[in-house]
Amino acid sequence: MKKALAINYFKIFIAIICISNVNIALSQSFRGLAALSEFEMWTSGSKGTVLFTNNSGISFDTLNPIGFSRKDFRDIHAVNNQIAIIMSAGDSAVILKTTNHGKTWKTVYADNRPGIFLDVLEINSQTGVGIALGDPLPDSLFNHQLNHSNTKHFVALYTSDFGDHWYPLPNGSWNLATENLSSMYAASGTSLVYNLLNLQKTKTGNNVMMDFYFAGGGNNAGEVRQVILTFNPNKLKETFEFLTFPYQLKFPSGEGWGIYGMQLINNRLFCVGGHWKYPNTKDSFSYVIELSKVKYTLKNTEIQSKIAISHTQLSQNGYRSGIAMQYNPKSKEYFGIAVGSNGIDKLSNMKTTSMSLKNKKLIDQTLSNIKGINTCQWSGNALWVVGNKGQVIKFQKSLLFPRN
Repeated sequence: MKKALAINYFKIFIAIICISNVNIALSQSFRGLAALSEFEMWTSGSKGTVLFTNNSGISFDTLNPIGFSRKDFRDIHAVNNQIAIIMSAGDSAVILKTTNHGKTWKTVYADNRPGIFLDVLEINSQTGVGIALGDPLPDSLFNHQLNHSNTKHFVALYTSDFGDHWYPLPNGSWNLATENLSSMYAASGTSLVYNLLNLQKTKTGNNVMMDFYFAGGGNNAGEVRQVILTFNPNKLKETFEFLTFPYQLKFPSGEGWGIYGMQLINNRLFCVGGHWKYPNTKDSFSYVIELSKVKYTLKNTEIQSKIAISHTQLSQNGYRSGIAMQYNPKSKEYFGIAVGSNGIDKLSNMKTTSMSLKNKKLIDQTLSNIKGINTCQWSGNALWVVGNKGQVIKFQKSLLFPRN
């Protein structure tokens, strides 16, 4: 285990704590982020890099898994300072797990199929149920009788044992690639968020229950697709049942456009995106989707859920890949940041109702001095962000948002 030192210094012009890695090669790009507290944080990225800090970034443990130096670990889920699961994107796909703070890593999933590209991984740390999604693969890859078919389905895996084992989910219209949603993006590990990843005890075993939203791009870019599904792992094909609800947002058409990051908080779904090749384009938008509580029944199982009913389009200062918001119940305002290639947007004054979002100056300031940030996450009063060239930055809420 290597210990990488870091220097704390103050950026006076924006009054934040900025953590600069001095013993880590600056060519690393970090996209996976799992913030455990104001002091503890895991991050993962290119060149097989995995880091952990327990002192706010004063120093880092370098926990790279042996033999995976070519992998780009674009998403990470951490339970505590000992247990973490990492997911690679591109160049074949692997999911690894450690239970001893990175001393050893176990390969819990490996996939060498042509074109495999995992985008996002989420696990409920309380129930052990999780899901991983990847870019669509053609059905003809698995069935030669479909050689003339253009049908593709998003790669979909599930776990019900805290990531120790991963299995494929049955294809259906729920993960069908369409003109509105034909790809996902692994820029921030936040292109999927969930209402429910749970286990329900029955006489025949535990049923897996999922309720999640995933998003990306396509020729008609900007679909957020909600999926509710349930099944018994012991009789997967016989018991698998799902509902799916697409919700369309507007982005310019074409490959690379769409939604790159989301956050679900209360009855709101925040979405950010654009096009990674055009960091300064004015055609990049953020969206706030209003959700309404509903009940669904699958196999006589009632699921409390939320469904999209309306949205508000917000301008942003270029392509954004990640968003991290908090809610102040006293002022009934949402506040946070959206991060991207050309800077960080500071968002505030976002009232509870969508109507009050209109005609508001939501972007108080763009921190354009900090470029190349990929993802962000709150933990208590700490706002962690990571990005290209080894960047790991910690914002203090009291300094960045003194009113909240």
